[in-house]
Amino acid sequence: MIIAYADGASRGNPGLASFGAVIYQDDMEIARLNGTLGVATNNVAEYSGVIAILEYTAEHFPHSELHVRMDSKLVVEQLSGRWKIKSPDMAQLAVRARGLIGSRKVTFEWVPREQNSVADALANQALDTPSEGLVSSALAMTQPKSIRAPRQAVEPTVVFAIRHGHTQSTESGLISGSSDDPSLSDLGFREAAAVASILPELAKRFDLALPSRVIHSTQLRATQTAQAVAESLGVGLAGSDRLREISFGDWERYSMGELERDISHEIQNWRGSMTQKPPGGESVSDLENRVLAELTEQILANPGGSIAIVAHMMPMRAIARKALLAGVDVSWSMQFLPASVSVYRFFGTEFAETFTLNYCAHLPLD
Repeated sequence: MIIAYADGASRGNPGLASFGAVIYQDDMEIARLNGTLGVATNNVAEYSGVIAILEYTAEHFPHSELHVRMDSKLVVEQLSGRWKIKSPDMAQLAVRARGLIGSRKVTFEWVPREQNSVADALANQALDTPSEGLVSSALAMTQPKSIRAPRQAVEPTVVFAIRHGHTQSTESGLISGSSDDPSLSDLGFREAAAVASILPELAKRFDLALPSRVIHSTQLRATQTAQAVAESLGVGLAGSDRLREISFGDWERYSMGELERDISHEIQNWRGSMTQKPPGGESVSDLENRVLAELTEQILANPGGSIAIVAHMMPMRAIARKALLAGVDVSWSMQFLPASVSVYRFFGTEFAETFTLNYCAHLPLD
């Protein structure tokens, strides 16, 4: 049996933060861990202490039962599965902790602060003498490149967001939403190959990891593009209905010129609205809700990792709006050409860096 104590400190909450941990085997102290985290909340610091313990014991005692004691009721109850996790940042840390637990038997116990004095002292020592702290590898993540950006306390997830290649509908200027499901055209297949070949160059240029997985809309044009990317990278792929294009309902397969001629009043009411729906179709708000639900799930499932998302124009706009913390105008003003690539690094769900938008230099000109 391994028994460990964890604690965290945040001077300002959020403020400069740290964690501390001490690990025992058969009543003998075997390890002390601590480290600084930059600016973080007390809850993030507490989780970091647990993660440091889980990492250490997974490496040195992978088959031993582990019992963790700490004075954070929140972390104990959440990791024990008795309390729901509402904060996206907490959810991401919990996913990381559970991944480290795996099939091991790990239990958590709340103890009064006075019984957690060694871990508490280690956390404060890390803040008082940060050069002596041992930073947990789980949270020694790459920080945002801008020195003006808030320091982050969760591991980032890189997202390569890719729009599918051309279809005959795209080339003919026809409205093609979730009900219309054409194949890539000859040009579209060439674009899919081109986007697959450019990803290693973009990853190298921005010093980012290549995607280890491709998640795609289940519509044919996105699936075909995703297959080219996954095959080129040698990674797996998974489809998601939440990444399908917005439904234009009765307007699909018409040109915008035809609709403006025949139902100009309906089109005028629809333009610039987040809630207006085409007849039998879907609003932009509906589209954003499902796309961002998928994006959030992928971010929380891939801390420290890199993924590709292959979808359509409107999902590309929803992801960009989330990353940029932009107003609703982005939902109709930003353009993403077929087979374009946008690259983001999400630190949890509340902050993201944008490396490129609508990158097209790889695309054929004919």
